[in-house]
Amino acid sequence: MKKILVVADSHGNSPKLRVIVEREKPFDCMVHCGDGVNDLIHAALPPEAVTYAVTGNIDLGRGVYGERRIVTTIAGRRFLITHGDLYGAHNGLHLLEEEGVKQGADIVLFGHTHVKYCRGEKPVLFNPGPANNGCYGVIRIGETVDFSHGLVE
Repeated sequence: MKKILVVADSHGNSPKLRVIVEREKPFDCMVHCGDGVNDLIHAALPPEAVTYAVTGNIDLGRGVYGERRIVTTIAGRRFLITHGDLYGAHNGLHLLEEEGVKQGADIVLFGHTHVKYCRGEKPVLFNPGPANNGCYGVIRIGETVDFSHGLVE
């Protein structure tokens, strides 16, 4: 069983991100879907956890440049990781879904909308919600894949 912690939109709220990380330890993988990727520096991530992070529109506005989209395989599942702004997520999720299909993704992780979301059809579309408000997501991959949302006060 692999455990993946997913966050997005921490927007400088490093203390909230640290609480999320501490609550969910241990985990095998950490994904930050943008807008606050530099907050990971202050999060005390487990050294054994693989970390993926993409930059969002706010990161770019703050001069933080990095990958805008990552396609990778985690625990035998193909992931598309992005912020969501490149695909107009505020105006609907159809472009995210189309890109997920184009990339052969089983799971598309995104942020940007500040709304928790999980659509279970392939590709699964999963938004953990805004970490600056204490929202996050957990994906457990074993024989099946389980998606859940969490909240810290």
